[in-house]
Amino acid sequence: MTYSRLALKAQAGAGWGVALLGFAIPVSTALDSILTVFVLAAWLIAVPALFRDRRLSQSYARPAPLVLVALALFIALAIACLWSPVSWRGAWSSLSKYLDLLLIPVFAWAAAALAVRKRALTFFIAAIVLNLALSYGSAFQLWESLPGVYSKPHSPIGFRLSVTHNLLVSLAAFLFLLLARELRTTRPRAALLALALALACILNVLLVVIGRTGYVVVAALVLYFSTTVAGGRRSVLVAAMLMTTLFASAYFVSYHFATRAQDVASDLAQWKPGAGDETSVGQRLGYYRTTLEVIRDHPLTGVGTGGFAQAYAQKVRGTPARATENAHNDYLMIAAQAGILALGLLVALYAVAWREARRLATRFERDLLRGLVLTLAIAGVFNSALMDHVEGLFFAWGAGLLCAGRREATS
Repeated sequence: MTYSRLALKAQAGAGWGVALLGFAIPVSTALDSILTVFVLAAWLIAVPALFRDRRLSQSYARPAPLVLVALALFIALAIACLWSPVSWRGAWSSLSKYLDLLLIPVFAWAAAALAVRKRALTFFIAAIVLNLALSYGSAFQLWESLPGVYSKPHSPIGFRLSVTHNLLVSLAAFLFLLLARELRTTRPRAALLALALALACILNVLLVVIGRTGYVVVAALVLYFSTTVAGGRRSVLVAAMLMTTLFASAYFVSYHFATRAQDVASDLAQWKPGAGDETSVGQRLGYYRTTLEVIRDHPLTGVGTGGFAQAYAQKVRGTPARATENAHNDYLMIAAQAGILALGLLVALYAVAWREARRLATRFERDLLRGLVLTLAIAGVFNSALMDHVEGLFFAWGAGLLCAGRREATS
């Protein structure tokens, strides 16, 4: 067997690995870690052949701008380790949370074949449907009589925590809406099924699983979808009215939704800077305010990767406010650690990914990539999403998977 043939077999195996990640990411951290290592190992076996065989090097897309920006962001965070006040081990621990950024070209290589990308999305859909079944089953206490199945009626999530669950299900709702749009003329019954699944996802986010970030993300995705169907102000206005009606209905139908919405108003009203507020919204406002002070003191270099917790603790020392290791905001967290240049690279990462969507082969892939960007960009306002294992890996997987169709769009 020649080395080129070995490289092709490694790519085929990696294709199955990246497809199975579509199921693993919403379901199991252990399984997605194993599959990620498998895909990376296959890539390391095959990558020398990419330089030796021109046909192999041309067989997959290179989302070069996106890869370069992701690499630049990681390098900026790595350089910031040099002035971190913590040990090298602590700095590496913080830096390693962003390693997923380096996997984008690996996943793009593994997903070069259109069949792999279709298979990956099919596995992702299967995982979402399974999560919905567990979530709705727990909400309606359907699983209590089944041995070995843990029912969570007070926290009816699937396999992931509520914030992560809602982000994945919100993007799945957008995916199903895109599928309904694609199938409406050729397979109307399948389009109706996709619409039903989209509605099930939206209702799950709004009525079943607690998570205000999900409320914002699903609203943004539905509004964006309206612009992809007909475009213009009229479709956006109709979508805005629809979401307003849906949110108003959720407020009166769902106790959890109403409580979470009311909490926002009350938390904002009672919040006072530096008062050590224990409410969810108050804590986040305190995190953002103090982190901005950290950034103000170190605007160019940041405090060093891994040094955020120490810098934050110094700021709140002697006040009722709690210390934290996480700013709960991707943009502030990166700026505090590596400076405003790194913050600019994070914004550029999403902007370049959005622009790269124009070069994809199909309208479906273009819109889905932009939906992924919206999901992570909005989630990053309320959480340190890229630092989290599932969200960071999901972005790298989705961006690599969809950008693998880039060459087809430009050929």
